[in-house]
Amino acid sequence: MKFCRFCGTKEIQFRKSGKFGCVHCAQIFNFPKPNRKTKIQENKIKNLESFLKTNTNSIQLLSFRTRITRNLKSSLFPYYDPMIDKSKQLLVENGLGFDLVQDTDFSFENSVGDFEPRTGFYLGSEDHIRWEVITPHSLTNGNQNLLWEKKKISIFRFLFRNSLWAKLPGIGFVSSCPSNLGAGRRDSLLLGLDPEVVSEFFSILQTLSEFGIEFAPSTDHRMRNIGKDRVLVVKISWKNALAVQKRQFYKILGLLGSY
Repeated sequence: MKFCRFCGTKEIQFRKSGKFGCVHCAQIFNFPKPNRKTKIQENKIKNLESFLKTNTNSIQLLSFRTRITRNLKSSLFPYYDPMIDKSKQLLVENGLGFDLVQDTDFSFENSVGDFEPRTGFYLGSEDHIRWEVITPHSLTNGNQNLLWEKKKISIFRFLFRNSLWAKLPGIGFVSSCPSNLGAGRRDSLLLGLDPEVVSEFFSILQTLSEFGIEFAPSTDHRMRNIGKDRVLVVKISWKNALAVQKRQFYKILGLLGSY
């Protein structure tokens, strides 16, 4: 039976938990590799564009979310050691200590049910550090202030500093979950759909699943009232999207230029 000589994780442990114990596990255990197709076929894009144009009044873009995960370089992963103190120290040293939040502090909505921007770092759950930002649709097209833009640049520089994080040649950043290998990034959208268009919309999205697009009714919202309408809130997410794929997909939804 295979096992990792660096952290001691056995193959049976990996199969059961689905999590790496250290950066070297990614070179030892077998796991499904991410799809690397670089372009969505034109006919599939046109089908989605046509549907969205025809049903403009039945679809509302609510918010955009980005999540980036990182594990510390030369350290055991949270499966064995969450490294909370070391991660906190790293955030403080890089001027990001004030962005540390608790899970209960991070929400899509405020007390009256409106979407508000949220950003912050989590520590030691699945990965040593996880950064998330949720942006309402009203702020995704250049309406964010200059202070936030500067802060975002400093956060991205921190998250992509190779000297800090677990990383392997030919793979990229190594997260605890194999499906996050590469950029360690997941983007997602929340859409409000009128019930009569849900079935057709889902059937179109199924044709894009080979590119890593996942979709389902949002467990956070399911059905909710938006204005006078009762809509199904749907979450569409995409892990480690290549730039050309993101440009194709998000341009259709009016998000070109978002992160």
